[in-house]
Amino acid sequence: MDTRTELLGEIATFQDKLKMADSKIGIIALNDPKFVTRLREGRRCWPETARKVRDFMAAAYTHITTADGTVIIRDMETGVTASGPSLPEAYAELRRLLERQAA
Repeated sequence: MDTRTELLGEIATFQDKLKMADSKIGIIALNDPKFVTRLREGRRCWPETARKVRDFMAAAYTHITTADGTVIIRDMETGVTASGPSLPEAYAELRRLLERQAA
């Protein structure tokens, strides 16, 4: 099974659980609202791109929303935690922190 097919299966499972639209996954994970649609149409997916999408989906599973609406998200591999007023903003902050840590 190729990366594209595997990733599409993982995205479908993710969508079943979190009820997130294709465009929202693409926007949050890659800043590309058409990514999932294009993937379904046969577009090639580089391993690095698949990793970003998988990282987002894993992080989305490990978030909580506080009583005041703040979303707290944690990267399970590194233990890095970020927060924001919404899942997309918390994830963007998490990616920024992880990039800074890697540098």
